[in-house]
Amino acid sequence: MKRLERVGQLLLGKADAYLTVDEAENFYLTRFPSTFGVSVVTARGDAYFFTDGRYLEKAKEEVRGFKVLEWKGWDRLAQEVGASSCLVSPDRLKLSTYLKVKEAFPSVLEEEGFLNPVRAVKDEEELSYIVRAVQIAELALKSVLHLLKPGVTELEFRRELISAFFRFGGEGEAFPTIVASGEGSAIPHWKTSRKEIRDGEAVVIDFGTRYRGFVSDVTRTFLVGKVPSELKEIYDAVYSAQQLGIKALKSGKPCRSVDAEVRSYLEEKGYGRYFVHSLGHGIGVEVHEAPTLSSRSDEVLREGNVVTVEPGVYVP
Repeated sequence: MKRLERVGQLLLGKADAYLTVDEAENFYLTRFPSTFGVSVVTARGDAYFFTDGRYLEKAKEEVRGFKVLEWKGWDRLAQEVGASSCLVSPDRLKLSTYLKVKEAFPSVLEEEGFLNPVRAVKDEEELSYIVRAVQIAELALKSVLHLLKPGVTELEFRRELISAFFRFGGEGEAFPTIVASGEGSAIPHWKTSRKEIRDGEAVVIDFGTRYRGFVSDVTRTFLVGKVPSELKEIYDAVYSAQQLGIKALKSGKPCRSVDAEVRSYLEEKGYGRYFVHSLGHGIGVEVHEAPTLSSRSDEVLREGNVVTVEPGVYVP
């Protein structure tokens, strides 16, 4: 399994093993969904997955490349793994768990986001799942667009969209779906409400589904009925900014440069101060992964990255 080999290579010169209890990282490594598990990948090429009776038999059937063992506590785990040094991502485990890991292993090292470089580069299988998740999301939206009209509430439209995910083969929401109309469309993470959509409003829909454990993240803006000319101008500016950002994506290019190009364009259009978040982010098992298209990012785009490009102009 190439991802395990890449983890092993990352460990060389750092620690004997990488340990994670994080649900998303466990799924990424094992491809097995569970709410409890501990994955350990060693620099010598061994991999272990510890879980309890709720998942044990199924994990033994489905998890490949790992030695699947019943969870019997941290001491037993450390004995089985036989590593003198263990590396963890402090952003991926609770303090109470970290303290137990420190008791079990002679040496515990920390590296925030340790798996990020591995997870950021998708293989062909992962790419196919993400593409399918995007296709399902788009099919679902198209199937309910006829409902997007004055008099329909945000919550009603949201309900129909989520239902459509399942009809087209999705596995539910990738994150809480946002339907924001009128003044709510100027709030990036508006809480979908019982507000009715009205003629002349913008409606922002931020949505995504899961497929085989991988996500899509799509944002679409619609202008309902006869809208003010200023709203059309903003829409056109954001659309052009997005196209500019997509064209700017190239392997070897600093992520902050892509963000800067789009931000500069919106500033020229007079909307710079209304672009209040970063340009985009990676997606995969989680909705927010590396790399990040941000002015604060030190990352460089690589072949195999999958990123969103989602500029926004939010005029109160």
